[in-house]
Amino acid sequence: MDISIIIPCYNAIGKIEACIASLKQIDYPDSQYEIIFVDDCSKDGTLAYLNEQAAQHPNWKILQMSQNSGSPSEPRNLGVSHALGEYIFFLDCDDEIFSDTLAVHIQASQQKNADIVRGYLIVNDGNKRFPANRILENLDSLNKREIIETIIRKQSTTVPSLIKHSLLKKHQITWRSDLKMGEDTIYLADVLSVADNVIYIDHPTFIYNKKINEEASSTQSYGSRELKNHLTVWQTAQEKLAKQGVDYYAVRLQVGLQTAIQSIIAYNRFDISKKDFAELSDFINKNKKLIESFNYNKRVKDILKEIYHKNYLGFLEAIKLRMVVAGYDLKFITPVLPKLKQYYQIRIDEWAGHNSHDEQYSENCLKWAEIIFCEWMLGNAVWYSQRIKENQKLFIRMHRFELTTPWFKQIDFTRVNRVFAVSLYFFEKLIEYTRIPRSQACLLPNYLNSNDYDRSENEEKLFNLGIIGTLPSRKGYLNALKLLNNLVQKNKKYRLYVYGKMPEELPWIKNNPEEMAYFNECKQFIKQNNLSQHVIIKGWVNVKTELKNIGFILSTSDNEKIPESFHIAPADGFSAGNQGVLLNWNGAEYIYPPKYIFDSLELMAEHIYAQNTLNKFNCYNQQGLELIQDRYSVEAFVKQLRRQFHISATLFPTAPAPKEEDAVNRNCLIEINNHKLTSEGIVIELPKEAQSNCKLILEYRLKLSANTKVNAALVALKSANTEPVPGFKPSDLKEIGLYKYLNTTVSGQSHFLEITLSKANIVEQLKLILWHKDADIELININLIKL
Repeated sequence: MDISIIIPCYNAIGKIEACIASLKQIDYPDSQYEIIFVDDCSKDGTLAYLNEQAAQHPNWKILQMSQNSGSPSEPRNLGVSHALGEYIFFLDCDDEIFSDTLAVHIQASQQKNADIVRGYLIVNDGNKRFPANRILENLDSLNKREIIETIIRKQSTTVPSLIKHSLLKKHQITWRSDLKMGEDTIYLADVLSVADNVIYIDHPTFIYNKKINEEASSTQSYGSRELKNHLTVWQTAQEKLAKQGVDYYAVRLQVGLQTAIQSIIAYNRFDISKKDFAELSDFINKNKKLIESFNYNKRVKDILKEIYHKNYLGFLEAIKLRMVVAGYDLKFITPVLPKLKQYYQIRIDEWAGHNSHDEQYSENCLKWAEIIFCEWMLGNAVWYSQRIKENQKLFIRMHRFELTTPWFKQIDFTRVNRVFAVSLYFFEKLIEYTRIPRSQACLLPNYLNSNDYDRSENEEKLFNLGIIGTLPSRKGYLNALKLLNNLVQKNKKYRLYVYGKMPEELPWIKNNPEEMAYFNECKQFIKQNNLSQHVIIKGWVNVKTELKNIGFILSTSDNEKIPESFHIAPADGFSAGNQGVLLNWNGAEYIYPPKYIFDSLELMAEHIYAQNTLNKFNCYNQQGLELIQDRYSVEAFVKQLRRQFHISATLFPTAPAPKEEDAVNRNCLIEINNHKLTSEGIVIELPKEAQSNCKLILEYRLKLSANTKVNAALVALKSANTEPVPGFKPSDLKEIGLYKYLNTTVSGQSHFLEITLSKANIVEQLKLILWHKDADIELININLIKL
């Protein structure tokens, strides 16, 4: 028999099928070759699949290891020990052999009595195929040392080669099972160091399926063991090839060292000890003169500098992936940054608004970064998606508000690795609105640290309800009052504690007639039902200490087309050792257990009333507390984020491309930056399509002087008719027309004003006016967007 093909397999279902198909196409007499599959105790049905395939081919054999070996080395050794062929050919189970490979290789070997024959490979990256490892110069005139040196320099140490079986037996060459990586380098060095005749043929040997291998690398990690393996491999290869007069370090160390450093950065397991580092530093400094001559980029040179100086802590920091966190409001991600800094070098690119930023600083961040994390799917995500490089990864985290803006339509999702949604409901909405592939989206909920919350065993908390945030009206404050009233009819001890600002404290609520009508209805409800003594307004508090005596934290929001994205208040309740109870809104069931979600206020009231002992109460809230610790903890958030950074190597060419620039400009009507606000005002003329039957979003950010009071600035609408605009009042001054006050209570914060125009409206002009002339107000940025 001429040839034995050895193919090790482990959990190969889903990646071996292309290999099997290629083997069936081999153009060589069945009697002159055999295929030996060696299963390394797979758990996914690989063995059964191989037996089924082999039953149709008499020259296919199946072997299985007695126990899992953890690497392809021992399965290859077992395969060789059963091989009958004059030559051995190794192939990986996720690669494909060409139909004429065996014929071409055996012919070259027999003509020149070769000990080893190597060709080149074809890379399949999922989109195109291209050659690699190809040696273009003629090797016929070279001596053995020069041929070996050329192969080592020009080719990676890929497994597929045709090797004389007798050579392996004579020199007892086997695959080293103690090495997790680099074992192919040692094996090739072993063969080359004893081979009398080494042949290279200009023929494509096999297809390397890069996409499959990239997906496999998602489980890869690099740490102490792999670093020791690399040091062993380099030194062993140098020693073995020196027998043939080949200096492995001079020929191949540049590539090998760069690969190792890049693997440390990309797959860092964070277990490289001081001792491991000392061994690496000794090796690098011993070969420092040679290594300094290598042409490396600044990233690799910075790491080498720490190694030269034997700076262990500097090395640990330098090998962390470089991550940029970009966005205009980073309140959600900021608390977790200290945890993330354990694993990443982090720079913050904080934007002034949805589409306002220091572009030069962002450019510098982009050049530095390996990972970009955009908090919010707004202008920051648009900007980075248009500039991201092939060797960088881009991630976007969407909350709720972004789906009401045009920004997501401008993102180039073909250059985005993953988009995170904060709840399963909004995971579905994300896909519905953006049309990205499901595999490009991922659930990444909000987080909190339940260990930071005070807890209490005071029985009085069984009568205390709490609602955190009642603004705007969709938060369902009236629902909470109706629930309270139901319970008070049963027991006068029930109280509702209200946390957060009241309507009169926020101009954008205070000046909205619809909102104020709702909250006046709430006041009337309290008065009519004699609930004044049962409603306690607490304002802003530290919920981590305040909630310990509030037995039930309510989520009574109204159900809307775009409802709550996550609603963290019930999670605050569970963390304080109490219960979060929710009125059913779309998506609530994907965030909290069904037992805490109620279809009506009556059912919610019955549940609260039934929780009349601490023992019963504590038994019932246990599942909620466990849920927070398991799913919504800081640790769970960081673990999921790190996992997604690690596995997300694939981009999505089928994802939606951004809208044309003209379409973008039609949505964003105007952008103004760094402009002084005066009593004469800033006039914005509206195009015809934005004058009626649409919704406008005015995003603004103001820099306020210390003496700025409430209602110091306003926005006025010049209308061609007297049709009212929701939230706007008619002014006695003709030049003002309809008006609404801007939020002048907080300096430097982004605010949003919705202007809903009906078909009957004809609003020709929008004007921003300084109303209190003694105030000093600068418009940091304004965006006017048409939805």
